[in-house]
Amino acid sequence: MNNKKSQSPVLGFGVFFALLLAFFCHGCGESEKKTGAGGKTRLEFWNTMEGPEAAIMPELIKEFCEKNPEIEVESIFIDFYKARDKFKESVKAGAGPDIMRADRFWLPDFIREQAITDIQASTIKDEIEDMVPVARGVVVHDGKYWAMPLSVDCLAMFYNKKHFAEKGLKVPANFDEFAEAARKLTDDASGRYGFFIYPNGWYFEPFVYGFGGQYFNPEGRLAINSDEVRKAMEYLLYLKDQLRVVPPVNLRSNAYQTMISSFKSGQVSMIFTGPWAIRTIIGGTAFKDDNNNLGIGQLPEGPHGTYSPTGCQTLVISKNSKNYDAALKFLRYMFSPEVQKQLSVVNFGLPARRTVFAAPELKRDPYLQTFIRQLQMSRNVFNSPLRGEIYKPLGEKLQMVLNGDLTPEYALNDFVAEWKARFPQERED
Repeated sequence: MNNKKSQSPVLGFGVFFALLLAFFCHGCGESEKKTGAGGKTRLEFWNTMEGPEAAIMPELIKEFCEKNPEIEVESIFIDFYKARDKFKESVKAGAGPDIMRADRFWLPDFIREQAITDIQASTIKDEIEDMVPVARGVVVHDGKYWAMPLSVDCLAMFYNKKHFAEKGLKVPANFDEFAEAARKLTDDASGRYGFFIYPNGWYFEPFVYGFGGQYFNPEGRLAINSDEVRKAMEYLLYLKDQLRVVPPVNLRSNAYQTMISSFKSGQVSMIFTGPWAIRTIIGGTAFKDDNNNLGIGQLPEGPHGTYSPTGCQTLVISKNSKNYDAALKFLRYMFSPEVQKQLSVVNFGLPARRTVFAAPELKRDPYLQTFIRQLQMSRNVFNSPLRGEIYKPLGEKLQMVLNGDLTPEYALNDFVAEWKARFPQERED
């Protein structure tokens, strides 16, 4: 999942992106989209990157254009949370970009709506052979390749080493040890808390699957209204209301930003997040003078093991693109070993290309190995093409549960009723 974990754009690029976006909003004709200055092939790229990833893109695009002087690329920043609908609407209107950076959960929707063009496997043989299996599984649907993977990620447990040393704690291995560590790390007198709960459906998965729950059954139908999922919600309530190890803040808005800021300032000792947050965190007061104070460990196990959701960002080609060959060149360039390495080093992320993991820069990364191990310990998940639709409404219900507005039972009942109204062709088992 990602940019589900959005960060502030790097200073200096805001004005640049705003001007590009303003240009886009005024629109341009299809003839203008086919060719650029000097008769070059012009690619329009909708880029949803933020933070360090966004900062490196102008350099990468410049390099691509130097290697391919017949092509020019215009990168236009599109807000991650608005990009999916904006892309679909523009394609329906016969417009839109040639290429867009797309989250893994958008792909089934784009395929259903025939908004993107598939990539012939024969044209990307080398890339297919070197794809991380998780990434390959994301971009393949019904035997066809619909995108080029850009990066993969997952969650891990971030913790403050000094706080752990003060209390004589080790990294908790299971949910019981995690709750006990959070209790010992909480100090009302100093305003320090053990853990911050981010009420988001994607971040909820370590608890759901740790207690043996599933969002869908083996046939792909909704199976969220279960004792296991209720137990996951009740465990979070136990941390918040009984142990009182969670800061008493409003979880209805800006919860992610509050979680990151409270951890990097030292107010909170443990959070679950992904590699995209590392640069922001080590710039905080609790870590900037000593980056080694940041600990990253595997997620604690529930009664049914440990699990992390897996994110994957991709690049897709719009069905409206008149420049497929040029667009495919750009996708292959972004998947090249050198670019994959640069993106990983800049953002502490996981490359989507297997051979890149052997690069010395990545081997020296103090955090990468934890995320690799976490990816390898995930359990079997029953999936559905509608899985990406579950996170936002589930996060809203989770907020209501944690704020005391609904019990877990009522929240799940409401969720099922709303799901059936939204997808009447689906039924819950």
